[in-house]
Amino acid sequence: MTVVDLEAMMAMLGEERVRRGLSLEEVARRAGWANESIPRRLERPGGNPTLKSVQRYAEAVGAELDVGLTETRVLSFFNHAGGVGKTSAARDLGYALRALGFRVLLIDADPQANLTAWLGVREEVPLERTLYPAVIGSPGDPELPEPIEAHGLHLIPSTLELARLEPQLIGVIMGVTRLRSAVRRLSGYDFVLVDPPPSLGQLSALAVIASRHVVVPVPTNVKGFEGVKTVVQMVREYRQAAPDLEISMFALTHFDGRTRHDRESEESMREQLSSIAPVSSPIRYRPAIYKDASLAGLPVPLHDPGGKAEEEISTVTGELLAALGVKVGV
Repeated sequence: MTVVDLEAMMAMLGEERVRRGLSLEEVARRAGWANESIPRRLERPGGNPTLKSVQRYAEAVGAELDVGLTETRVLSFFNHAGGVGKTSAARDLGYALRALGFRVLLIDADPQANLTAWLGVREEVPLERTLYPAVIGSPGDPELPEPIEAHGLHLIPSTLELARLEPQLIGVIMGVTRLRSAVRRLSGYDFVLVDPPPSLGQLSALAVIASRHVVVPVPTNVKGFEGVKTVVQMVREYRQAAPDLEISMFALTHFDGRTRHDRESEESMREQLSSIAPVSSPIRYRPAIYKDASLAGLPVPLHDPGGKAEEEISTVTGELLAALGVKVGV
């Protein structure tokens, strides 16, 4: 059963609740909900459950969601334009996957090191703790360093010094494939999420070629839409070094539903991009929440638990799992 079939999953959980002799009132109390109307609605056909609510219900019932994978899924969040929500998407979707029980590694491939800082790692990071030695080290069997732990996630951090790698890569034989080799030697992870710099340079090529799946964050405006053509073209070029590379999702970001422009842009994107890859539900423009979370070094679901932003992230996470064909059972 794919994760997109959340109603079927809720039906199974409802049967499990009855089998265990639990009332809706007891489930609501255990889950911390105000009353039994919430679990009652979730159990009804058309109850529109989210991954977060299904997980919360399952915990209240005492059931477990089976979220194991047979292979590691490697994704890069790629867009050559800056300010499109790329790094926050990698951070927040990574955390949402971890909250579901997946084992997640984040790799910060951007010398700006925003992903590193936005996960609360503010101390100086030595270059040898980054992906640098795996790419520049001895050509045989490249290995990534021991990751840092942050909020239940594992992180290969970055530093401004990583910018030294950009010109050096040109002189390394098959240099842009070295991270790909190192990532494929990893074990113990369900997901590896790579955050490239917002550019079309060597570091971006290194990060995307390391992946199997590409998530393209796209702001719901004309500028964001226009940049998609270049992203699609570059992914095609990167396939020369990574034949299995594919765009798995367009993640709509910075959506402002109050404006006609954004609403029309979202509609156009769905019409024109769906033939390439699934288009996510929009992540709304919430500057206060996202800026405050980044300053606090926290994923948004930790910074604003139970809020609308967390609900949107949970929804997009479910859509991503469905796009990847990841199965979740009870």
